[in-house]
Amino acid sequence: MRWHALLAALSGLFLTLPLAWLLHAAMFKQGTSQPDTQGNAPVPMLSNEQRRGFLTYGQSCVSDRDCESPLRCFFSTHTMSRYCTDSRCVTDLQCQEGFVCRTQFTSNGAPIRVCSLAGMRKEGEECMEHAPSRNYACEKDLLCQSRCGRRCETEDPSSCPEGFFCQEGPADGPSCLPTCEGRTCPDGQRCVALDNPSLEGRHASICATVYGRDCQQNPCPQHQHCLLQDYPQPVDAVWMQCISTCGQGAPPCSEGTVCHQYECHKSCTPEDASSCEPGFTCHRKTDKEPWRCVPTPRATASSSP
Repeated sequence: MRWHALLAALSGLFLTLPLAWLLHAAMFKQGTSQPDTQGNAPVPMLSNEQRRGFLTYGQSCVSDRDCESPLRCFFSTHTMSRYCTDSRCVTDLQCQEGFVCRTQFTSNGAPIRVCSLAGMRKEGEECMEHAPSRNYACEKDLLCQSRCGRRCETEDPSSCPEGFFCQEGPADGPSCLPTCEGRTCPDGQRCVALDNPSLEGRHASICATVYGRDCQQNPCPQHQHCLLQDYPQPVDAVWMQCISTCGQGAPPCSEGTVCHQYECHKSCTPEDASSCEPGFTCHRKTDKEPWRCVPTPRATASSSP
């Protein structure tokens, strides 16, 4: 899962969209990436005395125009708020216990160093770069590029364990990502790219059973895109669907689909188990949501307290 220009559009929605949508977008969508920060210096870290000299420091904002320079408008997924700030750290030692110093991004994509949650996700597991919960964050010594991985050297393949390769990251340098290239997958599985396989360069990939339409090998119809979803458990399964957008001036969803969080999903009837494909469950989280087919692990997780 990797996230470029789309980040700027998403950041404009952060003030209005609920946490569920933030988690949905960050955890389950593929093919997007963070801005490339190479060559861009992070927002500077100021002294406490310098911070007190700014009237807008810590104040709510919508864009960088609301902040005095060099402060920037930053959306924190930890506090779920947007405010004017500088970089808050340079190293992990400047963060409190349970946090690590990582590069995140301001509303206009400028890199900024902040103390981010360290979490539970282990090497090779899916993660969220700016996790609001430890459940979605990597362990302390790992970096998140959609998958948790140790730091590595791009010129030294041996700096990653077997089954991983070293990939330059958009923010905090290179880390190890899983790969199944050149390996034979078990029966019923194939080597699935976890990023958009049409993009140049090497891709993270895993041996996995594919549920739904394998739209990496069988492309979606015009005006639809291939949505790949995975989940840390099981680690050897992915779910693919052809999705079209809806709402905000987009065409209405076609027959047999319903609009949910700006996407058209297959509609279903909870009493009819056959209304969803194998690997999918008829689910809705609240009475206000439509019944739709979702990957079974996601339905199970979202039903948990």
